[in-house]
This record gives sequence, structure tokens and C-alpha cells, in this order.
Amino acid sequence: MHSFRGLTRTAAIGCTVSLLAGCGGGGSSPSPHGPAPTPTPTPAPNICATVQSTVRRASTIRRGVARAASSAVDPTRLYVTYRPSGTAPEAIDRLAGAVRGVTLPATREGSHRAITLAAGTDASAVAAALRANPAVVSVSPVHLRSTLQVASPNDPAFNDYDQWYLFKTDVTPDAWSHLPDGTGVSVAVIDTGADVTNVDLVSKIDYAESVIQGATTIGNAAVQDTNGHGTNVAGLAAAQANNAYGFAGVGYNAHLQIYKIFADATSTSDSQTASTADEAQAIADAVTHGASVINLSLGSPPDGGAGADPVEQDAVEAAITAGVTVVAAGGNDNGASPDYPGGYPGVIAVGASNTDDNNTCNYIGIVSEGVSSYSNSGVTMVAPGGDPPPPYTDSDVLHWVEGYSTTTAAYPPDRCTNSVFPPGSGEMVCRALFAGTSQATPQVAGTAALMMAYHGGARSLTPAIVLSILTANTDNIGQPTALQGAGRLNAGKAVAAAHP
Repeated sequence: MHSFRGLTRTAAIGCTVSLLAGCGGGGSSPSPHGPAPTPTPTPAPNICATVQSTVRRASTIRRGVARAASSAVDPTRLYVTYRPSGTAPEAIDRLAGAVRGVTLPATREGSHRAITLAAGTDASAVAAALRANPAVVSVSPVHLRSTLQVASPNDPAFNDYDQWYLFKTDVTPDAWSHLPDGTGVSVAVIDTGADVTNVDLVSKIDYAESVIQGATTIGNAAVQDTNGHGTNVAGLAAAQANNAYGFAGVGYNAHLQIYKIFADATSTSDSQTASTADEAQAIADAVTHGASVINLSLGSPPDGGAGADPVEQDAVEAAITAGVTVVAAGGNDNGASPDYPGGYPGVIAVGASNTDDNNTCNYIGIVSEGVSSYSNSGVTMVAPGGDPPPPYTDSDVLHWVEGYSTTTAAYPPDRCTNSVFPPGSGEMVCRALFAGTSQATPQVAGTAALMMAYHGGARSLTPAIVLSILTANTDNIGQPTALQGAGRLNAGKAVAAAHP
């Protein structure tokens, strides 16, 4: 898969932050719900070249590949769909010799139960025994999903270089010029968790839950991110703005629900997978806890046996029926169709766009846009995801999407080594460069949250209307429809079209 997580800035970057900010936005600080400031004029090109040269020398570049699942299915778990009449869930567990069973939302076929088998159990033999029971409708595997990275405010990193994508998609100034209080609208990020020590995120989290192998734990401590992917996605979707700290999220007046479904990273790997059973449970819980938007920056390609999953699809369908907009990554396989869950009906599947520039210091230097080389076809629309050229040592921020990572990464190459930001603040800001449909997706999810906040609050727009407005108000970047879908996200137009 062509998915990359890149650049974790070293301590030396703290010395160049003021120069980077000088290449981009400035201006006066707006009110929390007012329009963003106009960026200051771009400095002379020779200054920008010096800045970028300094960044390249001072930065540690790494390639973090979002690998496909090592196996298409979880060998220790099964879905059992059974007739609830006269059948207790515990009876299914006993019949299978399960060590754990979790009931998932019922469907037209019957009730779903995800069971976990004892170590060393022959899953195929258990499945055969279950299918022979008249109370059982069907038995199917639990699939595995991978993360899909390719790797107005006065916030220090809010400028048209570090956060060029906010300007290119007209999040600022237009999308942010329509906003009443959006605190009733929340985005559920189902991912690797989030860094709950991050100032921009912790104040926005209304609910936090980990679901790992069917075991649920509630509370911020349970979702602490040891990978960085979930922190990045949550920040792009809804990082707090106008607090003189770090980055600003697209849906900066929305709140967050954080669901951790990926096991912790280890000292030797950051490529863990998550089961669709845990994902389905998290989706159902997000609906129950009032999420307006669900962000799924994860998936597996349709081929290779890791494609459509009936329980995952049922959970997505139930969320959409409940009025929750589901936004999912289109996938980084350069394939002919979106990954699942992005490929299910009603889901907004987001591909990645990239930029061509003249090595300038801000988005004004972008001369054209395209669809990223890794982005799957058949998506609903695209949003900035970046496309750094191999060997991925290019530190031009306009070729990546810069944002947060976690300060508690377990895998050594992922660990933050940058200094405080802004200098003298005493605040540790873990800044990293990412690229992929994982990064494009939360920009669309954050825009959907802005649309609802403007229109009337939580779930005030149906998923179908959100999809219709978004796709009717994109920018055509001159790519075939098969690649760009309806076009590249224009948050300013979409939010304006969602008027009350």
C-alpha cells in the first residue's frame, strides 16, 4: 500500500518555527466564531528557499507504511448470527466454547454475536458445529482493518504553509464565517485513540472508549494513543482553535468522541490491525452517544479476502439510518474501487488530492492539483492528502498534510523529538507530516460537522443531504471522474449551502 507517515520534527525545528510562521499567516486574532484572518504577504522566494532548506537539514524523515492486514480475517474470532427467539446469547458462547461473547446490533437476519475463541481452537471446526445448530442462521469470519495514512485562530501553526489545506479548500475564511456555537455537534473518530495530553484535543473530548477484542473500557486513559494516527486524524477533524496553541482543526467548533479499536503499538511495530467486530461495536456506541459524524480512516481493499464484512456493513447502515453521517477513507491501493468500509452504500468515501508547487512557502504557490498516485478510484470526492515523491525524504510541507502526532508513541521512529512550540510557551507540540486518504477523510468529516453546526445543530442534516451538498459544491481539479469523484472538497461552498 502506498501509505506514508512522514516527518517527525527534531528539536532543531524549534529554532525555525518563527521563520516558518513568517512564510504564512498572521494578522489579528478573530473571535472564536468569526472569520479567519487574511494571511500576510508571502516573503521573497529566497527567504522561503532558506527556510525549506533549514527544515530539510534539521528534520528526521521516516516512512511509515500503513500495511495491509497480515491476514484477511481474525483467526480467534467469529460472527454468529442467531435467531433470538428462545436462544440466549450465553448458549451460543457455550456451544462454541468461547472465552468472550459480545452482542452487536440486530439486523433483519437475526442477532449478531462476536465470539472470541480460546487460544489454539480450530475456528473452522467451531464454525461447522455452530452451523449445525438450528438456532444459528449463519457463521462468518471477523475481518481485519488497517489504518490508511500514507503516512481565524491565533494558533501558531495556523498559517498558509503549515496548514495550506485549510486555505486551499476554503475552510478559511469562508467556511468559518458562518459559524454559530457548534458544541452540540460531535465527530466520532474510530481509530488508534488520541493523545489526551494534547491541549487542542482533551478539551474537545466528550466521550472516550476503547474496544479491543470485545473488551470495553471507558475514559480518557483508555484511549491514549501509542501510534499517532488517531491523534492526527482527530486533530485534522476538530482541533481547538483560537487558543494560541498548535494547529486548528477543520471542524474547530465541534466536539470529539474518541474510540480506540487498534491495539497499542509496540517497540518493534506500529502496524497493528483492528477487527470489524470491535469497529461495529464502536460505531453502535457512537450512535448511542449522539455523534453526528463518524470518521473511519481505516479499511482493507476489496480483493484479497478482506473486503465486505456483513456486520461492519450492518453497523454502518444502522448509523446512517439513525441520521449519522459516515465518512471513510477511500484507500491507498491505487485500486479500481474504494476500500471497505468506504465502499458501502451511503458512505462518503474520500480519496486524496495533491498539489504541484514551485517550492514556495504557501498555498498561493500551488500551480495545479491532481489526484494522489496512491488514491483509489471510485470515491465520492477527494480532499488534500498529499503525495510526497519517493523516496519520501521531501520535506516540502505542501506535498504533505502537517498535523499532530502523539507524544506517547511506542515505536521508536514515531516518537516526538521536537521542542516546545511556540518557543518559550512550555507546551510540547508533536508535529508530523502525514499523507494518505486517512488525512483527507477527517477534513471532509470536519466540514460535515461545520455544515450541521451552521444548519441547526446535531444531526440537523441527514446523511443523504450532507452527501448531496458536499458533492454539489466541490472544485473540479481537472481529473477524470473515476479518480476525483465529484471533485475536491470546497468547505466554504459546502457550509454556505447548508444554511438554515
